[in-house]
Amino acid sequence: MLVEPNNAIEQIDSEEVDLSVGVPVYRIRSYPSDLELETLHARWLRGDIIIPKFQRGFVWKPAQASRLIESFLMGLPVPSIFVYIQREAGQKQLVIDGQQRLQSVFGFFNGKLPNGRDFRLTGVDQRWEGKGYIDLEHSEQATLLTSVLRVVNIEQLEPDHEDSSVYQIFERLNTGGTMLTPQEIRNSSYHGPFNDMLIEVNKETAWRDVFGIQQPDARMRDIELIVRFLALNEGSDEYSKPMRKFISDYMARHQKESNPDKYGRVFIETIEQVLESLGGRPFHIRRGINVAVFDSVMVAFAQSKKTPADIQERYTTLKDHERFTAITTAGTTDVQVVQERLELANKVLFL
Repeated sequence: MLVEPNNAIEQIDSEEVDLSVGVPVYRIRSYPSDLELETLHARWLRGDIIIPKFQRGFVWKPAQASRLIESFLMGLPVPSIFVYIQREAGQKQLVIDGQQRLQSVFGFFNGKLPNGRDFRLTGVDQRWEGKGYIDLEHSEQATLLTSVLRVVNIEQLEPDHEDSSVYQIFERLNTGGTMLTPQEIRNSSYHGPFNDMLIEVNKETAWRDVFGIQQPDARMRDIELIVRFLALNEGSDEYSKPMRKFISDYMARHQKESNPDKYGRVFIETIEQVLESLGGRPFHIRRGINVAVFDSVMVAFAQSKKTPADIQERYTTLKDHERFTAITTAGTTDVQVVQERLELANKVLFL
């Protein structure tokens, strides 16, 4: 049976509440800078202006990019761009709004659009139609180089240990306020070898069969389940509420992991064992994956040395267990409840 993406994960009130616990309150400083295009281009060439990975690619058509250049040549105002200042990265500027404009300008100076196509103006006044930057009159080149673009600089002052506000700002500027999921923020905050590994193992066939949907979840909720399992498997004794922060802290510790594949193997071996023992979609207790059943059973499998011959009967017993049902449907992120369900799953399935 096909599972709709929105129904992939069962909604549990305690899990929803956990997402709002400990959400940081930001203190942001913003200030404008009026910079000439020549200065912005020089910063781009030095690598001081960066288009972050969470941005979409260049999507403007040549006519759109041409109209922007024409606006500068005509002396017309152009909307501001927004950049996020990375203090720990040498004041580099992450573009959070305005990358289509910037890449159009830089592409015109370089003679090519980001997609590799030659950039000659099209759909503009006859004076400039078909011209590239090198074809402009000297005075026109000077006009373009000295044209000013307002840059709104944004710095996160508090909290000072993470840059999560940049992704929230980006999302609000570009999607009318749709909030990023926790894993979408982690994907951008903790990018690196460990995160790359998670994206790859998320494609594993066994995992897709267990998750119930063959394509990766657009909001990365499937990847969050992988991290949740790895974090609890490695350090359930150190778990503290909220679950959201526990998972984020785990990813932060492993962001630059030198051998992330060993964690991927743990997940793959465990999910293959679960699929072989319990069949497809074993954690869809009512509607979608029950995340509390998922993490407790997965950790039990990962830490077991031998799978009993009657594992399916044991799992049925576990699912029907009155107390297990209670602690996988309410209070699921409470410290005592997390520890209890991990212990109960291990006891019923493997002892």
